[in-house]
Amino acid sequence: MVFSSYEFIFVFLPVILLGYFLLSKTKTTFWQHLFLVVGSLFFYAYFNVYYLFIILASIVINYFLSIQIKAVSVKNNTGKSRFFLILGIVFNIGMLGYYKYYDFFIGNINAVFQTSFHLKHLLLPLGISFFTFQQFSFLIAIYNGESKSENFIEYALFVSFFPQLVAGPIVLYDEMMPQFKDASRRNIDYGNLAQGVYIFTIGLFKKIVIADTVALFANNGFNDPAQGYLAAWAAVLAYTLQIYFDFSGYSDMAIGLGKMFNINIPINFRSPYKSKSVTEFWKRWHITLGRALGTYVYIPLGGNRKGRARTYLNLFATFIVSGLWHGAAWTFVLWGAFHGFFVVMERILGSLLEKIPNWIRMAATFVIVSALWVLFRAESFAKAMEMYSSMIKFSTPGFSALAGLAVDGLIGFPAMLNIAYVSGILLILTLIVFTSRNTIEKAGVFQTNTKNLILTAALFTISVIHLSKESIFIYFNF
Repeated sequence: MVFSSYEFIFVFLPVILLGYFLLSKTKTTFWQHLFLVVGSLFFYAYFNVYYLFIILASIVINYFLSIQIKAVSVKNNTGKSRFFLILGIVFNIGMLGYYKYYDFFIGNINAVFQTSFHLKHLLLPLGISFFTFQQFSFLIAIYNGESKSENFIEYALFVSFFPQLVAGPIVLYDEMMPQFKDASRRNIDYGNLAQGVYIFTIGLFKKIVIADTVALFANNGFNDPAQGYLAAWAAVLAYTLQIYFDFSGYSDMAIGLGKMFNINIPINFRSPYKSKSVTEFWKRWHITLGRALGTYVYIPLGGNRKGRARTYLNLFATFIVSGLWHGAAWTFVLWGAFHGFFVVMERILGSLLEKIPNWIRMAATFVIVSALWVLFRAESFAKAMEMYSSMIKFSTPGFSALAGLAVDGLIGFPAMLNIAYVSGILLILTLIVFTSRNTIEKAGVFQTNTKNLILTAALFTISVIHLSKESIFIYFNF
């Protein structure tokens, strides 16, 4: 089940909201929490019931390990506590490695050593990168005495809460569970409900209407990368816009859903394409992932505590991990490496970059980030190189290829009309990205008035009309 589906919007969500707030009449939060856990696991299993056994095993084993870490910590047995922590780290990384990276590593071993080990072609469980990172962080927090292990239902709710289950944000226990245990949040709050519906609707519109529209341009362009530079750059820009409106749209929907339950889910995007450097971009894009990588990769490597050269190396290594986290392919590793390279170069150049006008820095950052999305989107390194080649082949404009980006195989329009359509859509969306307020800024001044009611109803109606198109969120693959 996905947020952008009839069954979620018109069946699952109304039922889960109604049941949750009806159970607020019970004396304790137990039945509300249990109801949310069961509902969230049903939401997860709806994709594939096989996924359910994986996430349940992960929850049970991690909870057991957290109990053991806490128990031996109370007895000041540091050795045993560290043993259970290491066991938990090995389990989580091992599970993620098996399902996500087994074929990647075995395939590379076969290629390098000319062996013929069998590839498993494993089904990647949805959200495994997110809920594994989440539980990994909880075990470390327990070990460091920063959190305490609660009862099993509350821990299961922390991991499985459906708004953030399959594509983040990557939340921390201590920023979520105190909210669920706050008695003042148990009952329906119509102000929060209205704001939540508003934010959810904006996210739905971003995904269904905007992201899925430009996805056609991006798919056509990347499916045939050997084209003129106009079509190549248009396809790259289309994907740059698609991935932003897709993932930020999902995050908006998650925040909106949380708000409906009186829960504040962390912000994951703050207008990242308005960044004046790649460093700033990563403070605005997928914010909770950056926080997690900084806490569990960059700082353990030494952070900035061991001199300038080591700091640069640690930054670069962290971005390599980020690339590998996003996908089991060398294109992702290279994507992360280039981001790391630019972040390190920005550290080295420092004050020199500050002298460049902000608009030039913003434009340069946008071009760099957009160009690097080619590695993220391309099916192979060879396809990425074809796209890059087309992008710099200035002797070949490729007007016919630009028109072809809008071809959907259903309706045929004159080439000039297609060119105007593609160019117009991309220009308007780019202007929106750079000039409009983001969803969080809009939500900050939200009021339950007639204007916002009409706007929400209009966006929701348009989105529902587009729901018949089958689509999936990009980050579900990671």
